[in-house]
Amino acid sequence: MNWGVVFISRPRAYLRFGRTSSRIIVCSVVPLVFCLAGCVQDSPLSSKERTVPLLLDLLHDESPEVRRTAVESLGKIGDPRTVDSVLPFMHDPAAIVREASVLAMGRLKPAATRGVVVLLAQALEDPLESVRQAAVVAIGEIEPGARLLQPVVGLLQSSDVTVRRAAVRALLQVDSSESVPALVAAGRDSDAEVRQGIVAAVGEWGGAAASPWIRERLVGDPSPGVRTEAAYRLGTLSDPDTKAALNTTIAKDPDSGVRRWAKRGT
Repeated sequence: MNWGVVFISRPRAYLRFGRTSSRIIVCSVVPLVFCLAGCVQDSPLSSKERTVPLLLDLLHDESPEVRRTAVESLGKIGDPRTVDSVLPFMHDPAAIVREASVLAMGRLKPAATRGVVVLLAQALEDPLESVRQAAVVAIGEIEPGARLLQPVVGLLQSSDVTVRRAAVRALLQVDSSESVPALVAAGRDSDAEVRQGIVAAVGEWGGAAASPWIRERLVGDPSPGVRTEAAYRLGTLSDPDTKAALNTTIAKDPDSGVRRWAKRGT
């Protein structure tokens, strides 16, 4: 997905920022594991009980490709007993292994504890974009409660704009209603994509009480993308002040896309 072009909201499509699809397709790689490990089998293994121990052994192979394949396979099998074995590989020196392990965590769906959320927040800081995106997906799959999201919310203050963007995407995936004040506080971020994501998240989780702040973004943000997001979000509301703000935007906003989305909301 190109995060800077099209984003999907829950439950409907929306302008740029939205929830990531949880359907990450991972092909069956158990036969490949056997090939990479140099194992020859007279017949396929008959059960997960025979497959999982082999995969756990291969997690410690010196080849990153083998480790990645083993992690992917464990995620596909989905045995929750393997969670503790997969977790350490979120810090693997090989980026392909880190990405696979984060995606596997989303498939294994461990209990959303503070420790798990901290690890996923660390993955949101990974230097590789694909690992950060995998962490966004995993957070959406595991669905930590609103009170566990502080490690992710804290990343809104990161000096790295790519980390801030990833944090906003993650907060859009899950109930972030308790994080709305922190999102609003970060709403004047220097990066337009971050600001747009914040408007989306506040609109998604802030309810009608967020309308005045979103109206401010509609009127005052210099980015057409942010104003467009604000117009879309306000279009889901029906209070008189919101309708008046949208009508003013239709008449005065210099950007045709903003005016079009404001008109759709009236």
